Amino acid sequence: MAGTTAAPGPVRRGVIFDLDGTVADTAPAITAVTAEILTGMGRSPVESEIRARVGRPLDQNFAELLGVPPGHEDVTAAMDHYRRLFGAHVRSRGRGLLFPGVVSGLLQLREGGRKLGIATSKVHAAAVRTVELTEIRDQFHAIAGHDSVPRGKPHPDMAWKVAKDLGLAPRECVVVGDGIGDIEMGVAAGMATIGVSYGVAGAADLLAAGADTVVDSFDAVVTAVLSSVPAGA
Repeated sequence: MAGTTAAPGPVRRGVIFDLDGTVADTAPAITAVTAEILTGMGRSPVESEIRARVGRPLDQNFAELLGVPPGHEDVTAAMDHYRRLFGAHVRSRGRGLLFPGVVSGLLQLREGGRKLGIATSKVHAAAVRTVELTEIRDQFHAIAGHDSVPRGKPHPDMAWKVAKDLGLAPRECVVVGDGIGDIEMGVAAGMATIGVSYGVAGAADLLAAGADTVVDSFDAVVTAVLSSVPAGA
């Protein structure tokens, strides 16, 4: 489902992207790797329950799926195994892991005078590795992970940090994401929000969370952002 084609507000020089499910098509791999690990630990994973958690911090996901506290040794072991398996998957896919239109779209946004950032529930090091292995690291001016701020999504801290690193005020930024937490973070931070319906959450849920508009492709994200008035225009 597509919403309007214009990012709301007069000035959107900064674009803050979620990573998994928004820029990189990682949800299938995250689901499969998590299920493999849980099975190896004697659990009977339910795919829909795993997929619903995509985009959330890894330690919280494994704690809930294993039914133990976040600091439990089983969570630590699962996370270590996950990072090895998922890292191998990203290395094998490279740029092919990106959604259609991402490579050209990021270039268009940069050429249109936009500053680009990432706010992800991955830890910072994992986020950097992902954008490096998919060959888009040089497109982003700032990257914040779950461990970069005191509070992760849906709190506004991560969005505020990225905006500050971009040298922009919150009102000059738009958050783009496929998850409810992405939209709630953007709203709490006082930013415009664009939901993408090709990731984890559906259009209706993204709108209910407060998205200003919902689009169904990365190309449509670019159109929405570039239709806003650049600062100084």
